[in-house]
Amino acid sequence: MAFNKLLIVECDLGGFKQGASQGGAAVVLQLKNKPKLLNIIKTPNCILRKSSTPQAHYLDEINQCIESLSKEVSDFLQENGDEKLIVFSGDHSTACGTLAGVKNAYPNKRIGAIWIDAHADINSPYTSDSGNMHGMPVAAAMGFDHKEIAINKLNNITYSLWESTKSICNKAIHPDDFVYIGIRDLDKIEWDIIDQHNIKYYSVEDVKLAGGANIAQQTLDYLSLCDFIYISFDIDSLDSSLVPGTGMPADNGLSLDCVNSLFDTLLRSKKIKALEVVEVNPLLDSNNKTTKTIASLLDNFM
Repeated sequence: MAFNKLLIVECDLGGFKQGASQGGAAVVLQLKNKPKLLNIIKTPNCILRKSSTPQAHYLDEINQCIESLSKEVSDFLQENGDEKLIVFSGDHSTACGTLAGVKNAYPNKRIGAIWIDAHADINSPYTSDSGNMHGMPVAAAMGFDHKEIAINKLNNITYSLWESTKSICNKAIHPDDFVYIGIRDLDKIEWDIIDQHNIKYYSVEDVKLAGGANIAQQTLDYLSLCDFIYISFDIDSLDSSLVPGTGMPADNGLSLDCVNSLFDTLLRSKKIKALEVVEVNPLLDSNNKTTKTIASLLDNFM
C-alpha cells in the first residue's frame, strides 16, 4: 500500500487564484512519513488571467508542464513497475499529464481512472465559460472537444495549443474506464457530457449511504477489466469546512472518515499505480488547517 516515491508539480496557472503551486511542498512538510522526492516540475510565474489564450489560459505553459510530467511518470513506472507513485500537484490542470504518463508506461494495457472531486473537470476550451484549465484535464485526457455544444470560437493559437494538449495526452483514458466520486458542483454542460458518454459517478450522498469502503469496492469492481488504475484526489471533494485552503471549496462534501475508508480499500488494490493530490492552496489556508488535515489523512498510507 505504501507510497515511497514522490513527484511535486508547482503549477497554479490553471486556476484563478495564486498559491496552489506551493501546495505540494506545504503538505510534504507536514507528513510524518515522507516519500523520497524524485523531482520538482515547475511552471513560470505569470500574472493570472493575463494570458493570450482566454479560452484556455496559459495553455502553452501548461502543455510544457504536462509533457514533462508525463515523461517523469512514464519513466518511473517503466523502471519501478512494482512501486506506487504519489504526485503532489498544484491546481488540477496538470493531472492529464500524470494520466498520460501512466498510459505511456503501459501503452498496451487498459488504464482506469478514479476522479475524487467536487468538480467534473470535463469542459474544453470550446465549452468553458472561464478558460481556467483546471476545469479541463478530463476532456484533455479523453481527447474530447465538445464542438457540437461549443459556446466559444477558438483563435488559431488556442486551437493549435489544444490540439497539442490532446496529442500529449494521447487519449490516455476512455469514458468506460473512468469513475467520478464526490462530484456535485457542475454546470449543465458538464452534466450533459457525463450523461452523453454514460460516465460512471457516485455522489456524496451515495458515499454517505453506502460507506466509503463499499463505494471503493464497487469502483474497483466497475474497473475490473482495467490492468492498472490512476487515482486523482482533489481536496475540494472534502466538505469546505474541512479544507479552507483550496481554490474552489464546495459545501456538502465528503467527510474525512469517508475519504479514509475510500483510500483504505482502493489503495490495497495492486492495480493502483499512481495517486495524485491536488488543489491545496496555502495562501488561502487558515493556520495550516488544510495542509495538516491532508497530511494527516495521507500519513495513513505512506
